[in-house]
Amino acid sequence: MDPIRSQNQLHEKIQKIFAMIASNAVVMHTDLFRMRFVQRGIPLQQQLKDLFQILVKASDGKTLLFPTFNYDFCRTHSYNPSSDPCQVGTFNEYVRQLYPDARTLTPVFNFCVYNNHNFSLKPVENPFSEASTFGELTKNNAAILFLGASFSANTFIHYVEECFKIGYRYIKLFPGIIHNNETEQKILLQYRVRPMIDNAVVYDWDRLLIDLVNSEILHQIPFGSSNLLWFNSRQLLNNWLEHLKNDELYFLTDSSRRKIEELYAKYGRPLCFENLEKT
Repeated sequence: MDPIRSQNQLHEKIQKIFAMIASNAVVMHTDLFRMRFVQRGIPLQQQLKDLFQILVKASDGKTLLFPTFNYDFCRTHSYNPSSDPCQVGTFNEYVRQLYPDARTLTPVFNFCVYNNHNFSLKPVENPFSEASTFGELTKNNAAILFLGASFSANTFIHYVEECFKIGYRYIKLFPGIIHNNETEQKILLQYRVRPMIDNAVVYDWDRLLIDLVNSEILHQIPFGSSNLLWFNSRQLLNNWLEHLKNDELYFLTDSSRRKIEELYAKYGRPLCFENLEKT
C-alpha cells in the first residue's frame, strides 16, 4: 500500500469512508504518524489543521467524537477539562485545544465532541455506564473509526465488559474534584480495573479482530500504508455480549485466561478490590 501524498487524495479516501458509515456520529481514534500522510516541509501544526479541515468537510455534518483521555485524575484526584491535555494522540490533543468547551466533564475517559447534536457533556461517576458517553454511543447507533490507530486502542471493550458485569475486573473508587471554569464539583469516579498482577488481563486483539472481520462487523479499508478500521457500536456490543454469555473469558489470550482461572480459584468470582488491593 502506498502512502497518501496529497490533501486531495486524503480527502477523497476519507469522504468515501464516511459515505459508507450510516451513523450520524463517529468516534475518531487517530494516530497521525501511523497514517504516514506525507507532507514534507510543512509544519506539524499546519498538518494538524489541514487534517481537521479535511475530516470536517468529508464527514458532511456528522458529530465527531475525539477521545481526549487523561489518566492523571487517578493520581491527582483533580480534573480540569479546559487545561488537562489529551494523552491519547497528537491530533486529538489539537482538537481539544481548538474546542476546550466541547469536552465532556467525566474524568479520565472524556471526549471532545465536535458538531454535537445528541451527546451530554455532564460528568458521570461510572465512565462506562449506560449514562456515559459510551452508553450514548450505542443509543445513537454511532460508529467507531480507527484512523491510523490500531484496533487495540478500542476502549469500547470496557463498556461491553461493564454491560456484562465481567468478573475479572473489579470496581475501584477514585474521589476527586472537577475544576470547570470557576466552579468546583466533587465526584466519586468508579469503574472496573484489571488486577495489578502480571498477565492477569491481556486481550487477544488479533483473534478478536479476525472474528469481527469474519462476522462482517469490523470493516477494513486500505488506507495509505495500513488499513483503516471501523465498526458500528451497537452491532459490536451485541456480538461481543453473545460471545461473553458463552465464554466469559472470550476476550483474553490463553495465558491470561489461565491466570484469571487461578485467581478465581483463589479468590472466587467475581474478583473484588478488598481481596486484591485492600491491605
